[in-house]
Amino acid sequence: MATFAEFINSYFLWRDPMIVGAVTGAVCGFLGVYVALRRIVFVSAALTQISSFGVGLAFYLEAYSLGLFASLFDPFTLSIVLTCIAALFFALKRDFSRVSTEGVIAFGFLLASGAVVIIGDRITKGAHDIANIIFGSAVVVDPIDVIIIPAVALAVFIIHLVFYKDFVFVSFDTDTARLFKYPVRLLNTGLLITIALVVAVATRALGALPVFALLALPALTSLVITENLKLVFIFSIVIGILSAILGYFFSFILSLPTGASMTVCAAIFFLIALGWRELRAG
Repeated sequence: MATFAEFINSYFLWRDPMIVGAVTGAVCGFLGVYVALRRIVFVSAALTQISSFGVGLAFYLEAYSLGLFASLFDPFTLSIVLTCIAALFFALKRDFSRVSTEGVIAFGFLLASGAVVIIGDRITKGAHDIANIIFGSAVVVDPIDVIIIPAVALAVFIIHLVFYKDFVFVSFDTDTARLFKYPVRLLNTGLLITIALVVAVATRALGALPVFALLALPALTSLVITENLKLVFIFSIVIGILSAILGYFFSFILSLPTGASMTVCAAIFFLIALGWRELRAG
């Protein structure tokens, strides 16, 4: 167990992971409001697992040098490509014959999850890396992630600032939006693509488990605290940042797995919010 003084003195070790975690917590917290209110939590779960599969597949291609693909697709590129394709599929495809949309999303989630585990089993040298992809490491991050993730987050925030009213209108009153000739499908696709981009870049750095947690739990916590939509966005961003920072802090101090620590911190915020609401109601 490390002391607080040791944590401060080791700032050069946690500075970059903390920056990446905080930025991811902020942008996932923001996007998570749409995920929660549109009831597409399972979509975000599927996207995180598909992103993990993309990273794992890149390791596999590199390990076995399968022709040209090994040099064309690094983990970052393949993760983004597969996650965005999945987001487009979920956004544009509506008719699945007798299978419900939720069933198809569950299929994608389970298939990607199983494929990641199988790939990890086939790559002995990269088994530890595959485990980090699934459960999250973030003990150290690639220096390029300190640039890429804030850049993607900034681009996503700008897009959502410009189209804020459109995204909100289409998300919460789809029928009226169609009546007023809003490009509902295009806006829905744009929303899912921004989520997919964030998931792809963040999963490679932090792992699927904490990214999914940061997409779901801060927004759910904020919705427990308030019904004011603007406050929900603000609280969700703050809770996402705090979950990532405190998760990393306790991971460092107590020698815990970083991704799991972030996830538990986000869950604790949710439990505190539930308790606070029950006390107010009582």
